[in-house]
Amino acid sequence: MDWMQLTLETHKQQADFVSEILMGLGSVSITFSDTHDDEIFEPPVGETPLWPDTTIKALFDLEVDQAHVQSMLLELCDIQQSSFELLKDRAWEDECKKDFHAMPFGGRLWICPSWEDASKLPNDAVVIDMDPGLAFGTGTHQTTDLCLQYLDKNPPIDQTVIDYGSGTGVLAIAAVKLGAKSAVAVDNDPQAVLATIDNVKANQVDGQIKVLHSDKEDELDEVDLLIANILANPLIELCEHFSGLVKPGGKITLSGILQEQLNSVLEAYSEYFVELTATQKDQWCRVDGVRK
Repeated sequence: MDWMQLTLETHKQQADFVSEILMGLGSVSITFSDTHDDEIFEPPVGETPLWPDTTIKALFDLEVDQAHVQSMLLELCDIQQSSFELLKDRAWEDECKKDFHAMPFGGRLWICPSWEDASKLPNDAVVIDMDPGLAFGTGTHQTTDLCLQYLDKNPPIDQTVIDYGSGTGVLAIAAVKLGAKSAVAVDNDPQAVLATIDNVKANQVDGQIKVLHSDKEDELDEVDLLIANILANPLIELCEHFSGLVKPGGKITLSGILQEQLNSVLEAYSEYFVELTATQKDQWCRVDGVRK
């Protein structure tokens, strides 16, 4: 189905008001983005921040009265200009395939989507079969990349593992395929739990990976390795909890930490862990440590 897409720029103080006007004028979908491509990484809990200059894109049916929409915006909002363009229907799955290919992480570990031929990868490749989806974590973000690089360099052979904040379950799957005895994937998002279950089955490791919603954490036992790819503030809040889930001498790998947050994470975890080291990729950091 084809759509008419309206694009306009506004400031954050009136972005919500503009979106309400657009919905009232018949928009079926509205998205916000930053006009200048600045990034918001970790907003406070309960807040939905916007950028000072916000671009709004709204979808309308083809029959929309463009002149009426634009005149109402000029009358009711502080909008300098807006423009409509035809958004042609496309096979969005095929569009995704153009941007997502088999990706290596370290020496052996690969993530391969279903539309690529895994037989063309190196003979010693450890392959995770995974397509991009709604849940976070298919290796394309630096934080997931950092964790996969760790696992490739430090295969958890015969170890027990927790993947906390599992998203797609990619880290639990990687751990098992690299030799872990078993893994538990935990997430507080029901969509992530479902995505993990699907991916675990697709990779034929459901006999070694248990998938839990975080409200069932009382089922967790101490493990040799805990991986948590979430965000810095939750990592700090969960420090004591994580320390109770890692065996003495066991290891922890934390990701989702911005460079300016690194010292706070290191300070929190130094109470329970030693040999704390940091690895950085772009503005993101990973912290590794050993349980006292």
